[in-house]
Amino acid sequence: MRKLRFYILFLCAILIHSCTTSKMLTSTIKPNEVSDIQKFEPLSFISLIEKGNRAKYNDSLSQKSKALLYDAIDTFKQMIPFTGDIFISDTSCNRKLKKEILFLLNSANKQQMISTIKIPPILDSILESKGKRFGLITVASGFTRTDGNYGGQLAKGLGIGLLTLGMYVQTPVKSKSNIYIMIVDAKENNIAFFRKSILKEEEPLDRSVLKKQIQKIFEGYFWDKNKISL
Repeated sequence: MRKLRFYILFLCAILIHSCTTSKMLTSTIKPNEVSDIQKFEPLSFISLIEKGNRAKYNDSLSQKSKALLYDAIDTFKQMIPFTGDIFISDTSCNRKLKKEILFLLNSANKQQMISTIKIPPILDSILESKGKRFGLITVASGFTRTDGNYGGQLAKGLGIGLLTLGMYVQTPVKSKSNIYIMIVDAKENNIAFFRKSILKEEEPLDRSVLKKQIQKIFEGYFWDKNKISL
């Protein structure tokens, strides 16, 4: 439970500094120099709103999101130079790696010069032990609602609107899908690429939404705008 609170607090800190429009940050390494990319296991933190507007972390939805995210990324394997996957079976090492990834993500999300951000030791050592330079890190977060909850909150908002003669109308956000992607560079010991996609009113458990976000994230880096169709 303590570990879960740690992860949720970190995601909250990240979201405070997030914006609805994504901005691509890169190091001096050009896209055509980025090759032999290893995919780290995605991280996912999805919450469910069942009562009121209070979101609660949901482990089963997060696991489902992780699988969907991995599958969505894999659909771009012909356009992104993936050559392998990295899964850490050791529980202790995996826990430390998650903390490092969230620290790194938080740092990248708050800075404009990502080339100055150093890769944490465990993440760096994993790539170097495999003789690999580049690693892909993906993190998903967001929330969804039960159908009954959304309908109830929508009706509540309309009721308030009627009582205030339209002066105040409360419209609940049905869902939100956030995707963060980094490419780390073990040789330069920094981040080669970072971009995020924040979509309101989009389901974080919809594979087509995730594919759309990934397409936008790498637009202008691995491919030009409108050059691919999903």
